[in-house]
Amino acid sequence: MEAPYIVIISTGSEITAGRSVDTNSGWMANQLFELGWKVKKIIGLPDDPDLILSELQTLKQLAETKPVLVLMTGGLGPTEDDYTLETVLKLNGKKSYSVEKAKIRLVSVYESRGKQYSDILPTALRQTHVPEDCKTLDNTVGIAVGFVEPLGSNSYLVCMPGVPTEMKEMFRRRLVPELKRIYPRENLVQRTKWLWNIGESLYQKDFVETHREELFQNVEWGVTANRGYIKCIFQATDVKQLDTIIQRLETQYPKIISDDVFDFVHEHLLSEKLTVAVGESCTGGLLGKKLTDTAGSSSYFLGGFLTYSNKMKESLLGVSSDTLQQFGAVSKETAEAMAKGIFEKTKADYCLSITGIAGPDGGTEQKPVGTVWIGLKTPDGSIQTHSYLFPGNREGIRENASNTALFLLNQSLKQRNV
Repeated sequence: MEAPYIVIISTGSEITAGRSVDTNSGWMANQLFELGWKVKKIIGLPDDPDLILSELQTLKQLAETKPVLVLMTGGLGPTEDDYTLETVLKLNGKKSYSVEKAKIRLVSVYESRGKQYSDILPTALRQTHVPEDCKTLDNTVGIAVGFVEPLGSNSYLVCMPGVPTEMKEMFRRRLVPELKRIYPRENLVQRTKWLWNIGESLYQKDFVETHREELFQNVEWGVTANRGYIKCIFQATDVKQLDTIIQRLETQYPKIISDDVFDFVHEHLLSEKLTVAVGESCTGGLLGKKLTDTAGSSSYFLGGFLTYSNKMKESLLGVSSDTLQQFGAVSKETAEAMAKGIFEKTKADYCLSITGIAGPDGGTEQKPVGTVWIGLKTPDGSIQTHSYLFPGNREGIRENASNTALFLLNQSLKQRNV
């Protein structure tokens, strides 16, 4: 079977009116690329059942000549402008039924909220309906049930909620295993590396363009920009060609290259029975959150200190008032003192400290917004400090700082295994 012709459709008048940004389509396209499939088209449609039906009819006709996969998000809620189910029923001339598992869950939720919610329960139940004879996709985050509806021979329409958290969980846990079972992926091998604190355009200019003729013949490549790092993806049928690209990448960027930091840190802290604790100022607990997002982190994460004010840096972590007055809260000396204080309080093998200026105010000519110092105390007792000037807004600076702290921890753990 040939690879499917993939189309992503996001529905919602708030998207086509510019009141909301469609993040679902780009996220799904990137996930599919990493899995070995390429998206041919992305479409945004308003909450107009006639327009949605017309687009689906066109794709159904296309499915008569080739395998087609349509991924559609939005329109599965309880309100009157949620037209996805109604449109799909018209498309294939079907009736719907209520998924019992979802119905029981919804009724339980509404009954627990009292009489006023019970009054609107009949309307809300439409979220539990799917077309007859379809493949259902359970929603473990919300209520609306997703489903996979046939469009033709080896062709399918997948309908998922528009809420990103619901869609992403359904995509990863329920849909991807189905796609792997149904469709062949292009006969490609994939390699992925992360590069830290380098822009996408600079990477493309210095690496991809420089080596395009030598290394990138018959190679598919992509870049995903994240806060603090870019994810570099390479796909080809020739494994040796990919290995050569990775070797060159590691040679050119030896100090800023890594694999998946979040997985590596988790696995190695567990396997080596090491512990970590944090002290955060400008990131406000974000680093601690990232370290505890993965189940099992309680085995290595001892805790953290939110020392937003100088007073808390002094009382909780023992940073001296002289250090704060002479060098400032955002300094090498304060980051080092914070890391030392974390160790004295927790005795953790690794102690990470972050202090910086996330903005939008507080910057100076000497220390502009985005200035961040990160301290890292390692098992041998030494304390490293690193200075950065991160771009972006407040949210971006905080994400950059917490992600980069994990990268520094990653590199230290990696050196232990050399």
